[in-house]
Amino acid sequence: MMKKWKLLIVVVLAAAVTILYIEITNSLNVSNMSLRSPGETAKYSLGSGQSDSTNASGEINLALISSADDLDIFESELVAKLKSTYGARIQGLNIQASLINVKKYVLKYDPLEGIERFSRIIYAAFPEYAVSILSIIERLEIYNDWITENQTMLTELSDQAQQGTIWEKRRELFGDDAEIIWSDELAELSQKQTKMHDLFSQLDQTTGMSIDETLYQLRTAISENHEGSIQALASNGGKVAHAFFNLESVQNTLKSLPAEDRQLEINKVRRELGYSEEQISKQKEKDEKRNKKWDNGLLYMSERTVLLDTTSEADLPEVLGALREKYFQQDAITIEKEEESDFWRFNRPRKYGNN
Repeated sequence: MMKKWKLLIVVVLAAAVTILYIEITNSLNVSNMSLRSPGETAKYSLGSGQSDSTNASGEINLALISSADDLDIFESELVAKLKSTYGARIQGLNIQASLINVKKYVLKYDPLEGIERFSRIIYAAFPEYAVSILSIIERLEIYNDWITENQTMLTELSDQAQQGTIWEKRRELFGDDAEIIWSDELAELSQKQTKMHDLFSQLDQTTGMSIDETLYQLRTAISENHEGSIQALASNGGKVAHAFFNLESVQNTLKSLPAEDRQLEINKVRRELGYSEEQISKQKEKDEKRNKKWDNGLLYMSERTVLLDTTSEADLPEVLGALREKYFQQDAITIEKEEESDFWRFNRPRKYGNN
């Protein structure tokens, strides 16, 4: 009888130990789970624009994407705000690109975990567009870093060359989508160009206005419609100066002046439009060469007209050839070919300051 009781006690103790072991194990498992941060299974890689929960075919495992329960108050409120603000327009690439500012805001709020927070927020707010958004923002960050690193080089370029270099980089990173992402910039530029075109059309039709008055209206319009100084805008490429010297009212005034006074007026206009003294000096040298070419060409045209009236048709080719050699030397063949194609360079309007 005593042996039976001892055996029963041993069995009970063994069962108790087993139950205790199971409870301790379960307790440890629960404890380990509680140490895992919310949303730990839903981390996203900005490098690829896809979540770590994608399978081999690239399809997203929706079961692992953060749900509303995984988000804290800050993230939940931001998700709601993004949905209400951008939900109807999020398919636009320029709208997706603008979310880079949201990422900056999140990183400022949480510098340590901000990247993961932002990814969770984007996937929770726009699951269908999250891959596209993160990819665009990653490339935008590369682009912004490139702008910062090359700032000195860019500022040393002319406005036209600078824009060309910037757009080359944009298309390298975004392809044809670059024009969509920067569509607001292109629209603004187009609007400014239209305003300037309208102004030049108005000035061209205005009579009785002095060069100083015309220049004042132009400077005022440039200041109102373009960021930065008139010097930066006007001197890069000389487009503004070229358009100004094409104005009929300006040309009428310049034609009425003696040659020396005309050059002084042209120099003054360029100075007002932002040209440096070195640039003005170089442009003056070009003007002097143009003047010599025009004087030479007009003499040629005058003498040519006389020969057409006084030379027989049989002798005319040889006589005109000798005349071109007299006035143009090595350029005589070029002038002959232009005339054969009915292009007469010295019958064009003379635009002082331009040609």
